[in-house]
Amino acid sequence: MALGITSLGAWTQAPAQGQQGQQGQGRGAGAGGNQQQQARDRAQTPAGTASIAGRVVTADTGRPVKRARVSVAGGGRGGRSTTTDDQGRYQVTDLPAGTYTISGSKAGFVDGVFGQRRPLQPGTPVTLADAQTANNIDLRLMRGGVITGRLGDEDGEPLPRALVTVQRYQYLRGERQLTPAGADQTDDRGQYRVFGLPPGDYYVSASATGLGELIGRGLQQLAAGVALGGGRGGRGGPGGAFGGFGGPDQSEATGYAPTYYPGVVSTAEAGKVVLGPGQEIGGVDFQIQLVALATVSGIVAGAQDLANVTLVPQQSAGGFGGQNFNGRVLADGTFTIANVPPGHYTAIARTGGRSGDPRTAMQAVVVTGQNLDGVTLVLQPGVTLSGNITVESSGTAAPADYSVFRLDVPEVNPVPGGPPGGGGGRGGPFGGAGGVQKNGSFAIDNLQPGQHYIRVTGGGAQGGGAWTLKSVMLGGTEIADAPFELKPGQNVDNVTVVLTDRSTDLSGTVRDALNAGAGGVTVIAFSTDPQYWRAQSRRISTSRSGDTGAYRIRGLPAGDYYLIAVDDVDQGEWFDPAYLDSVKDKGTHVTLQEGDTKTLDLRGPG
Repeated sequence: MALGITSLGAWTQAPAQGQQGQQGQGRGAGAGGNQQQQARDRAQTPAGTASIAGRVVTADTGRPVKRARVSVAGGGRGGRSTTTDDQGRYQVTDLPAGTYTISGSKAGFVDGVFGQRRPLQPGTPVTLADAQTANNIDLRLMRGGVITGRLGDEDGEPLPRALVTVQRYQYLRGERQLTPAGADQTDDRGQYRVFGLPPGDYYVSASATGLGELIGRGLQQLAAGVALGGGRGGRGGPGGAFGGFGGPDQSEATGYAPTYYPGVVSTAEAGKVVLGPGQEIGGVDFQIQLVALATVSGIVAGAQDLANVTLVPQQSAGGFGGQNFNGRVLADGTFTIANVPPGHYTAIARTGGRSGDPRTAMQAVVVTGQNLDGVTLVLQPGVTLSGNITVESSGTAAPADYSVFRLDVPEVNPVPGGPPGGGGGRGGPFGGAGGVQKNGSFAIDNLQPGQHYIRVTGGGAQGGGAWTLKSVMLGGTEIADAPFELKPGQNVDNVTVVLTDRSTDLSGTVRDALNAGAGGVTVIAFSTDPQYWRAQSRRISTSRSGDTGAYRIRGLPAGDYYLIAVDDVDQGEWFDPAYLDSVKDKGTHVTLQEGDTKTLDLRGPG
């Protein structure tokens, strides 16, 4: 019997889209030096002759931060770390030549990166030559903010061992979503305290089943051979904490639903807590909601292999506020999931793929507090997309081996918690991206029906990385910048992907009011045509200016663009149409033809 804690996984995921992991984490982010980790870092990094040195100080008073952990990552060969002394000083030696990102952390502070202008932003890399010493690489750590409060049950009594999660909106895969920033478990007084938080807007949620209780109850039931499910103290934690593997006899009439401050179950109604730098906000008190729990049951058609059914909250954006509920499909194809609180869900059934033919089914489900019977999920095999990659060259030798490229087929609107939509190449069950053969042919299996895009990455050192996507043709239609539909049971072949060495190259310097180079600034290039303002558009690209203010953006398709330098944009916010519309009038217009190389200096923010 497997022990699964489905609500925990989202909080422990790594940040997406190259985002720095600069977030307070529950009882504080960061740590002191770890000697074993440092030894592993040294073993993985060949000795060099360069070094980096500096100080770690507080952002508000400039006082030294002792025993802060400083990490130096990059150089193409792993990373190194050290700990500051009593004066906040650090030094990392024996570094190979390369480009490095320097970050610092300590419990109670917000993780910081050298050159970043505000928390959660990327920093400015430092490039070292052999035998070079970079001094004064100082880090300023901001004291983390704190949110405290009290959680009560439906009668206002303290609710101990409940899991309280502080969430904020961030951009993941180009979509604005609630993501966890920290968590705590309530004590016997129902009180919680989450610290180490960057300034920003937060939303607080609670689940009646605390982390410790999840583990404890799970181990007890596992030892007793009892199917996971059931409730908390006769009222349920929201029985889906363990997925409701039990039968109908384990269902309960009422239970605690995941609840947002100030006591609502919908993210749309959640109250916002505005936290300033180093600020402590108390009194964020609320009561968890007692709701009617329902049993969802039905049948999975075509389940010839081991299958599970998962109910994924449609409002969930990766936080603890929305739990998944799981059920095992029995030999006759039926399934039962007990203790499901009201809400809008997507029911997802999938086989284990042991037969080499993984199949899935998805259906919207609305739970209102009454038992829901007769849910029918019809398993469908994934769709295969196949074709060939070719190149158009103006002089660069064609690749001798096309397998250096990677083909992605992402879904336009992926279902949270659903199977990845990007296929896995031949035989890869629900994998990420598809492999390309040496001769340029490709076949991506197990794609989910629905709207998709095609993206090509890679190329390695062949042609100096000169190849960029020019066009994607499907049945005589250009789909490089448009979604296309995959229909159930209908494989798609003869897709032609064309790469070109006539890439565009846009570079320049971001300058401040004194005409000096402005480092650590985000440069955004985006199409003047709003139809391309969407997640993961290849007509939106960014660059981070270096310490001299230099930036470079390569590979934009030919067209008209706005170019702007900003320092107050969140990671991935540049895919938000509302944001692009708000800054377009400040942008500099530039037209790019195929193969153009242009230099354009920009005025920095402020």
